[in-house]
Amino acid sequence: MLRPEAKSLRRRAAGFTLAELAIVLVIVGLLLGSMMAMVSTQTEQRKWNDTQSRLETARDAILGYAIANGRLPCPANSSSAGAEVPLGGGTCGTGNTYDYYGGVVAGVTYGLLPAVTIGYQPIDAQGFALDGWGNRIRYAVSKVTTPSFAANFTNATNLKTNGIAVLPYDLVVCASATGTSPGSTPPSCGTAPTVTSQKTVVAALYSPGKNGLGQVTLGTDEAENGNPAGANNAIIISHTPTPAGAAGGEFDDQVLWLSIGTLYTKLIAAGVLP
Repeated sequence: MLRPEAKSLRRRAAGFTLAELAIVLVIVGLLLGSMMAMVSTQTEQRKWNDTQSRLETARDAILGYAIANGRLPCPANSSSAGAEVPLGGGTCGTGNTYDYYGGVVAGVTYGLLPAVTIGYQPIDAQGFALDGWGNRIRYAVSKVTTPSFAANFTNATNLKTNGIAVLPYDLVVCASATGTSPGSTPPSCGTAPTVTSQKTVVAALYSPGKNGLGQVTLGTDEAENGNPAGANNAIIISHTPTPAGAAGGEFDDQVLWLSIGTLYTKLIAAGVLP
């Protein structure tokens, strides 16, 4: 006759009980969930870093183009196969604000990086630069200057003639869309916190981030960058990422800008100016 302890050992040797199996499955599930969350976080961070690198490469390519051609490129639009509009620069597009600042008008998306014109890679099948999320990279260039000269930064002759006395007077980077004055002349951050001064930004690049521009409802900060109606809106929003419940809505745009000081320094060093 087996002793009680021997019977207990036999039962244990026969396998796990249902309760023990349930506990094991719960532990395995928790571990897998943690691992998946970690992998997802690492993937998103990698795409964020990749996007930042691509924006920096694009900014360098724009500077290289400016040195070689004596001017900044005009933005592309979704009908231009990755080329600036018009080819050769001058007055961008037909001179409308959306030709400079972007927006969607009559089904055409404006304010795209002219990747083919500046020789940027990688591009999609239509010739447009992509961020780490697969979105097309956006590009805006100053239209208004002080003193006032037509198409100064996208026209080589004007830029050479007018020299370094001309400053941009429209593009401005703010930390929030709340309180901005996009309709003023020039557009301003108004009561919103400022990131750059009014006469600093000659061109800007941005990625619409993981959520892209295809979401149904944009937060107020991301909508400012999207400028969907192509209105006279030269205000760019840049701040740390925020979730959907934040005051300005979800925000994961990544923004870089080119200062007028950097542009002129590069052009002087290359002998393009003064």
